[in-house]
Amino acid sequence: MKKRRLTALLLVVLTLGLVLAACGGSGSSDEAKTEDKARTLTDALDRNVVLPATPKKIVAIQNAGELYALDIKPLATTEYYMGIYPDFLKGVENIGGDKPNVEKIASLKPDLIIISDYQKDMLTNLEKIAPVYATKFGVTPDEQLTDIANLVNAKDAEKTYQEKYAKESKEAKATLKDAGIENQKAAVIQFWGKEIYIHDPIVFDGIYTGAGFTPTEAAKKNKETKAISAEAIPDYVSDADQLFILTPEGKSTDELNTLLTGIWKDIPAVKAKHAYTVNSDEWSNYTAPSREYQMQDAIDKVTNK
Repeated sequence: MKKRRLTALLLVVLTLGLVLAACGGSGSSDEAKTEDKARTLTDALDRNVVLPATPKKIVAIQNAGELYALDIKPLATTEYYMGIYPDFLKGVENIGGDKPNVEKIASLKPDLIIISDYQKDMLTNLEKIAPVYATKFGVTPDEQLTDIANLVNAKDAEKTYQEKYAKESKEAKATLKDAGIENQKAAVIQFWGKEIYIHDPIVFDGIYTGAGFTPTEAAKKNKETKAISAEAIPDYVSDADQLFILTPEGKSTDELNTLLTGIWKDIPAVKAKHAYTVNSDEWSNYTAPSREYQMQDAIDKVTNK
């Protein structure tokens, strides 16, 4: 009789232990799941930002181009990006220009806001709404894409995009070869406001590494963005086989036409009718999609597609 009672007691204790263990296991699992729901990343302002493992409601004050490359549509972005990626951003909320509408952002209840480190003056207001991650301004398109892919937990999408770009680059070079256009030099100048600018060739890597053109000798020596006089342009682009001229919306202007028929008329690329106007915003925003656009647009222009 005592043995039966002892056995029953042991069974009760064992059962209770299993129940408690199960409860404890459940609690640990829940804690793990909770940990999975948040990550801490250090941004370009050296801030530790706690954010969801995979943000779903993103307000992209910056870096909408990288989200486009990763095929991740933000909840909202600025007028600038809306103009560059109108089809992709169809239905996305417009939060305004250089100083976005903070009240509208708050009403959208995002789980992540992306800015650039040069916009740190926005932090005080934006941090009250959602986690704010600052990216580093001026790093290469590949570095920017990697940063955003890590931020939104989309490393596979980054790999897919880079593989696609590599394939397109190979095809672009083959297209030029088939058209008898190889080992040529290209130069890029930009009309912006009342000035003409030149840039470090890395800004236009889509036509160089991507399509296979080589920068002119003067362009190789330039490592900054700076204004240049109209009179200095002929020397800067003198050895260019192809000349790409960035203008608003890629449209010619009276000023440009005057230069092309005046002091620029003896530039070899101009004489050969190898000077092309291209869209300034699409070419100069220094992102992976911009690099891809440069490459494809240049190929279309020089092969007359």
